[in-house]
Amino acid sequence: MNKKHLSLALAAALGAGLSTSAFAYGVGNFFGPVPKPIQQAMSGLSIGAGQFHQNYAEQAPSGSGAPNPLDTQTGNITAFHLGLSGMGSHFGFDVAYNAGAGNTTYNGYLQSVNSSTGQVTLTPLSSSTHSFSADGHVTVRGGFSPIKDFAVIPNVFYGLHGWHRALQGTGGYTENYYNRYYGVGLTLAGAVPQPGIPLVLQVKYKAGHTSGAYMQSSISNDTAYLGSKPWTQYGVEVDYTPLSYLTVYLSYMHTKFQYGQSQVIQTSIGSAVEPNSTTKQNVTLLGVKYRF
Repeated sequence: MNKKHLSLALAAALGAGLSTSAFAYGVGNFFGPVPKPIQQAMSGLSIGAGQFHQNYAEQAPSGSGAPNPLDTQTGNITAFHLGLSGMGSHFGFDVAYNAGAGNTTYNGYLQSVNSSTGQVTLTPLSSSTHSFSADGHVTVRGGFSPIKDFAVIPNVFYGLHGWHRALQGTGGYTENYYNRYYGVGLTLAGAVPQPGIPLVLQVKYKAGHTSGAYMQSSISNDTAYLGSKPWTQYGVEVDYTPLSYLTVYLSYMHTKFQYGQSQVIQTSIGSAVEPNSTTKQNVTLLGVKYRF
């Protein structure tokens, strides 16, 4: 074989390799449409229920000499989900309402002040606490498929969060927390390539900030303003679509955000601040999505 023939043979072999391996989907299709199985898995009227694990902790102000954490509220409550979403070849949306309700455990301190000396006494306290947490959010999605059976789906989101905690027993009182949150996210979704196996796996991540955070308490006439802090969320979802109009899903999401220390507020036992706090939420849901 002369050099010319050898070059042609190598070019043919290289071209065959490219067309049957990593580049089988085609370089020009990098921004191809989201595969149909992934569109189906990310669309429909969805309902779900499961478990909501709450982990809330307040940190003592620096240099205060107070115990750290000041208090925690942890436990498992019932989770609920209601949503409407759609995913087309390149654009989609998601509107959802998520809630958790039930009783958790408060571990903290009962504070008392000696009226004569002003001395503050902290007595360890553990009690049952009613908790109700609710989130509503709107997400706008983009999407493209760089390789077969796989999609990259960036998004932007905006949401509202509220939490009602009612401490029971001695020294019991209520607090209501509210904040907005917003940011950007990314979902990576893959469909099982074998025909007849209608499974899709989604890996999700979102990052942003809270804004407009504040707290109102039954023992204070003041509103505690809590500032803007980081907000993150990550999780996974498995979708099984046995029928063209129905998807069964199992999901897990971890959300973490913070509240900053407030200004000085007046309470029934004197001046105080709402301290820095960290909230962690782990939500597992089992549900269905119905497409009309």
